[in-house]
Amino acid sequence: MHADDVARAAPTRRALEIAVVGLALGVIAALLVVYFQRGFVPGDAFVYLGAGERLNAGHALYAITAGDRPMGMEPPFWTVPLLSPPPIAVLWRPLAALPSEFGVYLWWALDIAAVALAIGLMIRRRPIAVGIAVLVLSIPIVYEIGVGNMNGLVLLGLVLTWRATAQDDERTSGILTGLLAAFKLTPAVLGWWLLTAGRWRAVRWAIGTGVAVLAISVLGAGLDAHIRYLGVIRDTAAVGSRPLSLAGMAAFVGVPTAIANLLPTLTLIGGVIATALLRKRPGLAFIATIIAMVLGSPTVSINWFIYLLACLAPVVWPLGDARPAPAEPSAAATVASALPELQR
Repeated sequence: MHADDVARAAPTRRALEIAVVGLALGVIAALLVVYFQRGFVPGDAFVYLGAGERLNAGHALYAITAGDRPMGMEPPFWTVPLLSPPPIAVLWRPLAALPSEFGVYLWWALDIAAVALAIGLMIRRRPIAVGIAVLVLSIPIVYEIGVGNMNGLVLLGLVLTWRATAQDDERTSGILTGLLAAFKLTPAVLGWWLLTAGRWRAVRWAIGTGVAVLAISVLGAGLDAHIRYLGVIRDTAAVGSRPLSLAGMAAFVGVPTAIANLLPTLTLIGGVIATALLRKRPGLAFIATIIAMVLGSPTVSINWFIYLLACLAPVVWPLGDARPAPAEPSAAATVASALPELQR
């Protein structure tokens, strides 16, 4: 394409970018207006608030006792007041101590800011592709904004993990991986992605970060809460599949429960294998890891699907599909390098 053609096409492309981004943001805004007719109540943030309050009161984290904030249960999907690992409750202890439930709305603002930042970082570089993805995932995005789950922060963490990797900043990618795995558990598969790619410095930082968070968590929640959480994981995987998980969808169409509940685990194993097989194509391996995070969990809610936005991070910040192997010396170069030795 000649320079004149490029110059003529630029305004057209710019107009298309503005149209796509404008449409995506307009749809999000319209859906938020409809959603908030139910009121401004970030339900998941109140779940975290209750967890922090129970720890502050010296009560059990994964049970409700007299005087605790009431928590909705929905057997068999969940029979405990919190499905997240203990570190999130420890993080919420100071937030729960704030008066008038101010911590809830502070957290909510941080979560919304994280979603906006993750989308903004990507959309400014690839407005059309990211704008279309935002349109496709508009309902999960709006739901996440509405409930104040930690998934918005996880999305930002995933995006920043890839960006740090693309910039060869292994310390940052490792720290982010360790934090995400400690607070949400399923992002632990990112550690496998780093490991199979041979990013050893990032792996060390991830392990160090995870150990540090675990130590703080044990101090803040007690060892018993962590042991109890292992039971929560086991029970959820066995009988607690949510309707939007692979297990829940399979059960809905009539697949026997025993078989349906195996599907997330099998998908997670398949994702782990795919990540290893694609280790020389880091972008595709990263996408396989994200998909395994979403479909490999038995506790999928609609807002989990915002993680799929991070699948565009390798497009936004390109990275070579394979690390270049050291060039083999040519025969002529080998002979030339040997001549001085032969002449001695």
